[in-house]
Amino acid sequence: MTALCRAGLLLLGCVGWICAGAQRTYKAHSVLAAGTWYRVAVSTEGVYRMDGAFLAALGLGANLPAGALRVYGATPGMLPESNSAPRIDDLEELAITVADGGDGVINSTDVVYFYSPGPHPWKKDSVNRSFQHTKNLYSDVAYYYLTVGGTGKRVATGPVLGGGQSVTSFDERVFYEKDSVNFLSSGREWFGEEFSALPGRALNRTFTFNVPGALAGTQAALRTRVAARSIGVTTRFDISLNGQPALQVGVFPVTGVFNDLFAQQTTQTGFTILSGGSGISLAYNYVTNGSFNAQGWLDWLEVVFRRSLAMAPGQQLQFRDWSTVGTGNATFRIGGAAASTTVWDVTDPFNAVRMPATLSAAELSFTAPTERLREYVAFGTDFGVPVAAGAVPNQDLHGSPAADFLVVTHPDFLPQANAIAAFHRQRDGLQVLVVTTDQVFREFGGSTGDPTAIRDFAKMFYDRQRATWGASGKYLLLLGRGSFDYRDRVRNNTNFVPVWESPSSLDPLSTYASDDFFGFLDDNEDIHSLLVPNTLDIGIGRIPVRNATEAGNFVAKLLAYHSPAGFGPWRNNATFVADDGDQNLHLEDAEVMASTTKTQAPFLNQQKIYLDAYRREGGTAGGAYPQANAAINNNILAGALIWNYSGHGGYARLAEETIADQDIVNNWKNQNRLPLFITATCDFAPYDLPGINSLGENLLVRPQTGAIALMTTSRVVFAYSNRVLNNNYLQTALQPDASGRYKTLGEAVQASKNLTYLTNGDVNNNRKFALLGDPAMTLGFPKGRVRPLLVNGHPIATADTLNATEFAEIEGEVTNAQGTRLTDFNGNVWLTLFDKPQVVRTLGNTPASPPTSFQQQTASLFRGRVTASGGRFKFSFRVPRDINFQHGAGRMSFYAQDSTRDAGGVSNSVIIGGIVPGASDDKEGPQIRAFLNDERFVSGSVTDQNPVLLLRLADSSGINTGNAGIDHDIVVTVDGNNRNYYVLNDFYETEPDTYQRGRVRFQLPAFTPGKHTLTIKAWDVLNNSSTYTLDFTVAKDKELVLDHVLNYPNPFTTKTQFWFEHNKPGIDLNTRVEIFTVTGRLIKTLRRTINNDGNRSSEVEWDGADDFGARVGRGVYIYRLVVESGDGKKATQLQKLVIL
Repeated sequence: MTALCRAGLLLLGCVGWICAGAQRTYKAHSVLAAGTWYRVAVSTEGVYRMDGAFLAALGLGANLPAGALRVYGATPGMLPESNSAPRIDDLEELAITVADGGDGVINSTDVVYFYSPGPHPWKKDSVNRSFQHTKNLYSDVAYYYLTVGGTGKRVATGPVLGGGQSVTSFDERVFYEKDSVNFLSSGREWFGEEFSALPGRALNRTFTFNVPGALAGTQAALRTRVAARSIGVTTRFDISLNGQPALQVGVFPVTGVFNDLFAQQTTQTGFTILSGGSGISLAYNYVTNGSFNAQGWLDWLEVVFRRSLAMAPGQQLQFRDWSTVGTGNATFRIGGAAASTTVWDVTDPFNAVRMPATLSAAELSFTAPTERLREYVAFGTDFGVPVAAGAVPNQDLHGSPAADFLVVTHPDFLPQANAIAAFHRQRDGLQVLVVTTDQVFREFGGSTGDPTAIRDFAKMFYDRQRATWGASGKYLLLLGRGSFDYRDRVRNNTNFVPVWESPSSLDPLSTYASDDFFGFLDDNEDIHSLLVPNTLDIGIGRIPVRNATEAGNFVAKLLAYHSPAGFGPWRNNATFVADDGDQNLHLEDAEVMASTTKTQAPFLNQQKIYLDAYRREGGTAGGAYPQANAAINNNILAGALIWNYSGHGGYARLAEETIADQDIVNNWKNQNRLPLFITATCDFAPYDLPGINSLGENLLVRPQTGAIALMTTSRVVFAYSNRVLNNNYLQTALQPDASGRYKTLGEAVQASKNLTYLTNGDVNNNRKFALLGDPAMTLGFPKGRVRPLLVNGHPIATADTLNATEFAEIEGEVTNAQGTRLTDFNGNVWLTLFDKPQVVRTLGNTPASPPTSFQQQTASLFRGRVTASGGRFKFSFRVPRDINFQHGAGRMSFYAQDSTRDAGGVSNSVIIGGIVPGASDDKEGPQIRAFLNDERFVSGSVTDQNPVLLLRLADSSGINTGNAGIDHDIVVTVDGNNRNYYVLNDFYETEPDTYQRGRVRFQLPAFTPGKHTLTIKAWDVLNNSSTYTLDFTVAKDKELVLDHVLNYPNPFTTKTQFWFEHNKPGIDLNTRVEIFTVTGRLIKTLRRTINNDGNRSSEVEWDGADDFGARVGRGVYIYRLVVESGDGKKATQLQKLVIL
């Protein structure tokens, strides 16, 4: 409990408080709904003073009616994260005192007084009769709201009591906590002063509190938390209080191995007898026990001790006394008092009570009941003055109507949030409420930026709509990036919409950020408790944008995705990508996902890109899979509804061999064919790290291309738990209900996470996954159905076998979801005819990848498009000679679209096998025309480094796209190198209503400047071939020049900066520093966009960790600096660095 719970014990009967153990009720309207409001801020505990001049300057005006001034506040300190803990609903009025001189008007010299417990209230420890401080993670100020109207609450006067024990001392408490560094940039633990023998550091520090009246000879309790990083050696802190030994805190060592604890921390309490002297002084000495590189840090300290009950010059006196708690009364005697000294009972900070007191010879005495611990403040003429914080607009979230979809956005992105809301209102009929973070924080958290305010906001709607809420169908969208730093201590912070950070910050495996917190809405749920089955009650998604441009990019992609521009056969595709190594663990995971998808969504055509099924080539990065890279790039170009990755990764790339990184993604051209990315890999999108522009986030917020959504991770995760959640997600996302409706992205993540929470014990791993995208959006599953009726004139159920080289006709119809033909459907229908499944054997490229087999069905015999009329269609084509002659079930995959609708279907009923001999005397190969980027290109012309190959193919018998033949593919060979080629079969599509002409669109790899040649070879279905050669030149742009490239310090131990001079001041430059071992293995890639007024840059820093967060060893490393301007000009230099 925080300080509010002390007050809550008093206020169980108060309307404004939601009390522990009770069903929450909510005000019908916020107090902010009407009237004129202003806000002030305070930073410490105490009684504050506002005179009439201050109130007039604030905006309330002059000569205010004294009885109508009102002050409101929120839950003191941080909001409780347990749903069952008490809290203030909306804002609650404080009792204040108005000294108006008796005329009923607040003039410029009249004064208003109010009490605040400050932003960091103490909580009571009844068991030990002590206290624990609570440092507010989110704000160093507490806000109060002022308005004029009605009759304000005033400080009452308590009863006059007599008798009781005499009290002349009390329990004082002080704390110190400086939040300077978060070592892993994760979690909510920040640390302060460093203790170290390293140069420029200190092993000894002293912390002093100027607190007069500390009673010598009485017991003091010291409680502290420290941390230390020492590899293999236990270290300790020796702590003395006012010169007397108070506590020894031993700290265990760390191992220094990958993903082990960064540091150990310890919390201990010690007791000592106070010696004489003024104030409290604590000396900390860090004992390293010979570990030269050992480092220690103070997290916090707190001291509880006895102090004389006496006023000090220039100070207010806050006091309380455990020793008097019991039956009866006690008389408190305050020394050093004056006629102006007043005492308030502030046990309930919203209902301060003035204590009747008697002054006698500088001693002020009052009597109070002692049935429980009470909090008092004595004050004279010394007051704090709050800081004016401006006008507050009217708002009334409490008065909002019921909603299906809650959108919480940073104010900077409000136009884009409204566009998303309008889309879902019009398309899905949802009741959408768009609110800003400022509005939520004001009405549910007093403006302190506490993320629990967002959870409490969502819970209000959940509680009010429980009868109709259901298991799904309600959504929460968070529009804006989060940050592990709630208080802007890091540079270029991105705390737009806060994320919940875990309590742990030192263990890479248990620290995380999670949006699941906002969805635990039941009364008994508590994210900190493993005894409560916390499950999601709402579908949550986040769009982690940094600016309005990124928000606009996403909105444009969302609208296009759900428009006819986003239609296409790509909606029938699902891709499964698996990393190599780890004894085929990732391949096996991908096979599980593919199997689940086949069961749940048999209409999806699967492409499996398993790295070990491709030839691995050596390189400076420790190996590469160029053919797999090409397959992935062109799979993205062709489009897939779902793109599922299993394997190693990080925020900068997927797989050690880099099958995707920013450079690769920048060359993707998949607009209107955007997949849902599911990445079962480590920290692919850490959306709370301001210094990182992650690959995962970039996929979502980049313009036009990339992804429509991601089910991905923000921290280090574990393969087995990934498999469980990945599989649960596919099971739920791909399972339609009885009406054929698929779950939205939010419903799918809610259902799959809840299934995982209830069946798998790895709670932390589950919370590290997040939906990045619109939770109310549905994937682009085709709405209608396409079904074949006749094959070569025979009903599909009794159709003859399709033989090689024979002509085939396939007829069918387009229907609605219920199977009724759409007689008004006039559009295009696509057919892909697949040969029978094939068994693929992996290559065993490394010892950690033993050869294994898997099955896939990707050998396409025909890809064509025809026009449908009245919902009917017919395909005619010649079956290629290159088929698997063994008889077996092939696969027909259909897709159809008109101007407003689409449909899909699949049939595995067609039998393929055998051959019709002598079917044709065609001896001519196909006609081939080739272009780059567009069809105006002429061979020998200049192009960019990443051109798209366009082919036009024609043949009277049709083009061969099957994979069963030997070297009868559509192939492009680069620069005459027979090892540098790409198979284009899967990218061929016929022209409408003919099987004799078609085209290919293929993304080529990046080329070096200079002259290049492409050789294209194609075959017809009767195995006649033709060849075409295309020459082109990749131009070398005007150079970008780099000079004086270095890193400083060099050598270094913990951090170094990369310096360089350039000739492009005033424009954006994309920088990349690639760090290699001396053997050429890439271990770290650093990226940053810079814009310098001058010619020198030093913005890129490195902490000595590799791409996976592990500290690299001492030694010499090579780094490559790559700088690129927005117009594509680039320069590179190599240098070396040394780590000590």
